[in-house]
Amino acid sequence: MTLNHLHNAYLGELYGISFFTTFIEQYSDNNCNNKLQALLKIEIITAKKLKIALIPLGITCPNYDQKMAQKGVEDASKWLHLPWTALIDTMVAWVAPYQQRYQQQAENAQQHQKIFNLVADHENAIYYFLVAEQANSPDSLQILQRFIDNHTL
Repeated sequence: MTLNHLHNAYLGELYGISFFTTFIEQYSDNNCNNKLQALLKIEIITAKKLKIALIPLGITCPNYDQKMAQKGVEDASKWLHLPWTALIDTMVAWVAPYQQRYQQQAENAQQHQKIFNLVADHENAIYYFLVAEQANSPDSLQILQRFIDNHTL
């Protein structure tokens, strides 16, 4: 596992911040706002913690990346019209490969285990939240809240 994987994960957090911010600002179903806020919070916490861990390793972590921000807005805009259940179905399929990749990277990491675990934990929380939402679980938001409670700076 290379530090490049971790840098890409950081850039992915910047993408996620842009993506979920777009949803918070423009999504038509206000009943989902607390869930979108929690998803955004997970992205922000993970980005901050990654930045703190990566800068001492010599990795540049900008606060903003135009390309990732633009991609986040563009991707969110494609899905803003979807009702919540269709959005969740779409996101489960979209997040699953990332969840698997980050989990595999964490399991295979020879060094920087704590950082790889953070990336995997964050993606696992998002994925398991989405799966719980798909199953109409009343406890879905607790999955996100557990990550937030365990990782708040």
